[in-house]
Amino acid sequence: MQKQDLDTVTNVILNNEYKLHEEQENKQINEENFKIDSKNKKTKGKHKKKKTIKQRIFKFIKIIIALFLLLAIFIFLFFKTSLFQKYKELWVVTAMSTMNHQYLATWFLSDEEIQEIMNKLEVQNNEDSNSNEIKINTNETNDDIKVEKITGKNYVGYVMIIPDATKVKLVDARKSNRGSKLSEIVKNNNAIAGINAGGFADDGGVGAGNVLCDATIINKKLLYGNKSTKYSLIGLSTDKKLVLGKYTYQQAMNAGIESAIEFGPYLIVNGNNQIKNSNSGGIHPRMGIGQRKDGTFIFVVVDGRQPGYSIGTNLLEMQNIFNRYDAYNAANLDGGSSATMYYNGKVVNKTSTPIGERYLPNAFIVGK
Repeated sequence: MQKQDLDTVTNVILNNEYKLHEEQENKQINEENFKIDSKNKKTKGKHKKKKTIKQRIFKFIKIIIALFLLLAIFIFLFFKTSLFQKYKELWVVTAMSTMNHQYLATWFLSDEEIQEIMNKLEVQNNEDSNSNEIKINTNETNDDIKVEKITGKNYVGYVMIIPDATKVKLVDARKSNRGSKLSEIVKNNNAIAGINAGGFADDGGVGAGNVLCDATIINKKLLYGNKSTKYSLIGLSTDKKLVLGKYTYQQAMNAGIESAIEFGPYLIVNGNNQIKNSNSGGIHPRMGIGQRKDGTFIFVVVDGRQPGYSIGTNLLEMQNIFNRYDAYNAANLDGGSSATMYYNGKVVNKTSTPIGERYLPNAFIVGK
């Protein structure tokens, strides 16, 4: 082989080795670059992820702050301006007519502001019922008690019609350390029906139901109250007429009242409506008693505090219900969690507390 050919072969080999070496170096560089790129991408991904979480947290905080600001603005407009005056008054009177939720008004308004609203919505009962207009049917009647379901705007209730007035009675239900459930009261008095009547003191919210806080007369005995003080009484006369009016104990005896409780307000007196404002009394579960001119008694219960079923109603609507059933006299009784109607072995309505019936100090019952 000639020298020139040998030089050519040598150069080819050397060039191939160089290219091979160069390719290996490039491959190694590419691998290192890929590793660096992958590392950079992972690092960027972590930073991006951290940044995304921070952004979300910051966005959530901003939303919470905005909601608080909107709430604060709404509370200010609602309670401190007249833009929502009607609803503010309804809110206040509803809160203040409960035993345990008055803070819903006192947190936002001064005592003076609350009292101004309460005074504005106070029902003035300045008329006593005239018993002479009530004519009790003394003939034996075969008319049975009727219970009807009623519905209205945001409420469900029941009306009980008792044609025989002589079977209605107000009874004391207190025991040594508590009151009695309505079902107990009805059964223990050999009755068929009943409704809760007066209120009671409930210090500590235990619901014992045996501590009287309003004037109470049962079977002509003053169980609670001062004999010289005038009270707004809801009573039954000895001849079973519903009596509404302001009386001292002696005046009540002179008027022929057998049993009575202090409560109210009166809804209808001598056929005259007493409630003028739809906000009066607030929205609550309610109980009421009324009587027609022919002596027929009317018991009304309205369920409440149960969204989706029945919220409750105001005093004006209670008055309207009694008007629809031709009541000549009617009055509001203790409502709220106590509002219970019992008939023929079972509680008719759906009480506003999960525990069901409360212990009561007294009740209007219907004998068999």
